[in-house]
Amino acid sequence: MARLLSRIGAFSARRRWWVMAAWLVILAVAVLAGTRLSQPMSDSFDIDGLPSVSTLTTVDHEFGGQGGGGDIVFAAPKGEKLTSADRRTVAELSVALARVPGVAAAPDPFTSGAQGAQALSPGGRIGYLPLALTHSTASDATKKGITAAVDAARGPGLQLEAASGLTEEPAAGGSQLAGILIALIVLLVTFGTLIAAGLPLLSALIGLGTSLMGIYAATSFVSLNSVAPTLAILLGLAVGIDYSLFIVSRHRRQLLEGMTSRQSIPLAVGTAGSAVFFAAVTVVIALAGLAVVNVGFLTQMGLAGAFAIAVALLVSLTLTPALLSLAGQRVLGTRTRRRMLNGTVKHSTRLASGWMGSVARHPVVYAAASVALLVVCALPLASMRLGLPNDGSQPSHATERRAYDLLATGFGAGVNGPIEVLAHYDGPATQAGTASLVQTLSTVTDVAHVVSAGVRGSDALLTVIPTSGPDDAATETLVTRLREASVARSAQGAPRLEVTGQTAVAIDVSSRLGRALPLYLGLVAGFAFLLMMIVFRSLLIPLKATLTFLLSIGATLGATVAVFQWGWLGPVFGVDPAAPLLSFLPILVVGVLFGLSMDYEMFLVSGMRERHAHGDEPHAAIAHGFGNGAKVVAAAALIMVGVFGNGEITGDATIRPIAFALAIGVLMDAFVVRMVLVPALMTLFGRAAWWLPAWLQRLLPQLDVEGTSLARERGVAQAEPVPALTTSA
Repeated sequence: MARLLSRIGAFSARRRWWVMAAWLVILAVAVLAGTRLSQPMSDSFDIDGLPSVSTLTTVDHEFGGQGGGGDIVFAAPKGEKLTSADRRTVAELSVALARVPGVAAAPDPFTSGAQGAQALSPGGRIGYLPLALTHSTASDATKKGITAAVDAARGPGLQLEAASGLTEEPAAGGSQLAGILIALIVLLVTFGTLIAAGLPLLSALIGLGTSLMGIYAATSFVSLNSVAPTLAILLGLAVGIDYSLFIVSRHRRQLLEGMTSRQSIPLAVGTAGSAVFFAAVTVVIALAGLAVVNVGFLTQMGLAGAFAIAVALLVSLTLTPALLSLAGQRVLGTRTRRRMLNGTVKHSTRLASGWMGSVARHPVVYAAASVALLVVCALPLASMRLGLPNDGSQPSHATERRAYDLLATGFGAGVNGPIEVLAHYDGPATQAGTASLVQTLSTVTDVAHVVSAGVRGSDALLTVIPTSGPDDAATETLVTRLREASVARSAQGAPRLEVTGQTAVAIDVSSRLGRALPLYLGLVAGFAFLLMMIVFRSLLIPLKATLTFLLSIGATLGATVAVFQWGWLGPVFGVDPAAPLLSFLPILVVGVLFGLSMDYEMFLVSGMRERHAHGDEPHAAIAHGFGNGAKVVAAAALIMVGVFGNGEITGDATIRPIAFALAIGVLMDAFVVRMVLVPALMTLFGRAAWWLPAWLQRLLPQLDVEGTSLARERGVAQAEPVPALTTSA
């Protein structure tokens, strides 16, 4: 592998203008395809094959659910009731909304008889205007018309709010500019020169633009979830910078040791590039492996992220060496080149060496302290609850959230999470049988009231309003209870019940993903063990890597539960409101952090293995490898934290908890696990860290991640070996 990548690096350096031109052409084609072929993306998180989804399809077919809709909620000021002037405003709004293209009906609740009376709260302060659409979702033109009608009706005395999907969404404020600036600052501190700092950024931005526009172009052929490109942006930018960073860092180190640029670039790509290659492959497999969960939107997100990683890998292995060849010695900076001429350049690892020395003197203390910290952070994980986004999870300033809160205030929390029950009778469904079933279901615990929604043949549809909100544990229990065969046994005709509706679908999706998490976690943990065993030819190191990853992911999810579900430090992180975690967050975070965790493990431990392979004693190899790798791993982690942290600040309600989990996960893994726990355990392992049975040695392939074959070819092995991962001067 090292030889192949070395040849790629040499070719890219020799043909730098061709390589740079090729990437610019690829970027231009991707931009053209993305702008021409891009189609609207889906906001749905449904899973095909769930019973509630199948039942919902049946309900839509039999009872005419082909159109979408939502509520326009209106309310008088607190302590007051709706006035006659408010009634006139609502009537005028009803007429204006009915004229909007795409709106099928907008009945005035004050003139709709008994049905309209149900849309007015008992206290007379709050009501809602039910809006029916001609299609399942509102077009941009329809949203614009509804927004204009609602804005025109707003006045000083009447509050008007709209449910999600009815009005124009505000322009996304999320920008990666802050993340890019943080990355630039970290790179400047690491390298000390603008040219060296700019190379990883330029490579990453070209790769990000190519992958992102490719994803947009793919929407013309397949349906994608709207979260997929955002995840690709976070991952593509972060790892694109990191992968290029490791190659640039290795190249600079070799230049300082006296190599020419022509000699150094192929060796840097062959050695550091090998670690980058296997690190990227690990992330790609982990993200593509989300397909095993068999959840459509999760597969889309995983494949989009994997595509961004793959493009970042190709850019780092080809464009980065081309740019390094163009930069030449200038990648070191003027001051460093002047010192080289005077022979005064020194490679300092005093901080990392001092830290490693402290850990080596007290390995048990450091190992125990880091494990204790991770376990404490993981404790909230025991109470983790999963759910899907709804209007109640929107920020308090959003009109959807205000409509949600007004409905809960006027009609009870359960009005925001109605449950649909489809009753199947052996014979024709009758009004008497339906009335009996309504009475029976009304006696079930946590049911506020039940309404008959229609009868078709042998089926009857009922709407159950819980006493609790859609995110409450009591609502989940109620859905389970309604599915019990004994519930309808006492009702006339003893019908068979199927439970559906968006609330039930969300509960089923969360349950499905929760059950899939252990399976997926087991798969990635097993893959981590196998990969590390092949790469490092050891049993203890892959076992350590797997167990420390499990500790890291547990602490990450525990911290996310504490902040976003419990609301701890909520104001600091802008949690509004505290709610169950997104149902797909744990699996997605496991996939991403698994890859990044293995990245840091490979970047750090490969330096230790190289020194051991060249005859260093275990403790000396650990100290040398850590000293050369710690700074660059820390820089890579800080870049990741900057990009993900910016996503937490600027992202929407769906992205922010994901970005927070990824940022805190990188912090935990890089600075607690890799900087403390790994060197402590490696010190305790000693020579046993590199033990592998002889029969297994013969079976495993030789990957040569450290590039020892290149060192022998170039005669470097006779001199002091160059570490696989190095820092700048």
